[in-house]
Amino acid sequence: MDLADNPHVKGVVQAVEAISGDRDKAVAWLQEPIATFGGKTALELVAECRTDDLLGYIQSFESGYVG
Repeated sequence: MDLADNPHVKGVVQAVEAISGDRDKAVAWLQEPIATFGGKTALELVAECRTDDLLGYIQSFESGYVG
């Protein structure tokens, strides 16, 4: 399956874009290591069926959590 067609990836991109306001940055972020998840990327977390954990993490930033 092409990542662009994956509904989980689309949801993550939309959530990050809602915060950043920049779709290109949101897409690039998919491949950045996330310290909270042991250095795994968003794409790795989606592949591990951890999209809900990832979306919760993203939503925490919307709520003002910065650590």
